[in-house]
Amino acid sequence: MSAMKHVVCFSGGKDSTALVLWAKENLAEFTTVFCDTGWEHPITYAYVEEINQTVLGGKLVTLKSEKYPNGMRQLVQIKGMILQNSGRFCTVELKVIPTQQFLSSIDDDDFCLYDGKRCDESDERCNLQAQEWADIYDCYVYHPLRHFSAQDCFDLCERHGVKPNPLYMRGASRVGCFPCINLNLGDLKRMSPLVPDLRPRIKELERFAGCSFFGPSFIPERFQTGFDAQSGKKFPTSDDVFRYIDSVDENQIPMFPARSCMSVYNLCE
Repeated sequence: MSAMKHVVCFSGGKDSTALVLWAKENLAEFTTVFCDTGWEHPITYAYVEEINQTVLGGKLVTLKSEKYPNGMRQLVQIKGMILQNSGRFCTVELKVIPTQQFLSSIDDDDFCLYDGKRCDESDERCNLQAQEWADIYDCYVYHPLRHFSAQDCFDLCERHGVKPNPLYMRGASRVGCFPCINLNLGDLKRMSPLVPDLRPRIKELERFAGCSFFGPSFIPERFQTGFDAQSGKKFPTSDDVFRYIDSVDENQIPMFPARSCMSVYNLCE
């Protein structure tokens, strides 16, 4: 009988870092994979390599899209869009498919996958099971952190003497892909003064895609100056969004509670 191969997904965020540490505590052997989208922040790339060297002994396996070897920039340029109502094509093309290809390359061995999803992240994930069969990977996916809180993840890191990704100290609520298409007003307001290259990166991706980074409802319509002649509808340009963010008070922005610490997770305390 072939040995079971345990594959652990790592992205450089709090949950996946805690997952790697959980694996160190609970699995005799495992392989850690990092899907490089080509759109991680330099701070995250540095953090991933730090974890690779200090926790994983330099054995991290980095996966990249074969179809889009230049990552997110190439993907949005070819697609001619950033957002897509029917789903996040970036996740499929830059993470799911490379992971599928890696798993299919495992000869003879049985394998399973581990991810850091947690029940309290969303309503969609509230019923996560300990293990679930995933047709897209043709294997079982385990969710060992499903009952963890965000604080539990940070506590596990602290117990191992592992500091979290520094982007969390700069106001980021999430660090995988940067900036992610799911960036919200609170994130943008919070991080703008602390991450100087945030806005330039947004404008850079827009140049590759030839369209706005932001969806039509990101800010109130009266602040939008973009106009799509084909649909006859307005949309917010990135400059519209930046002006809006700079002009409104923090208390007017949803998901931006007043706090003395700029970390969403109160890591300053």
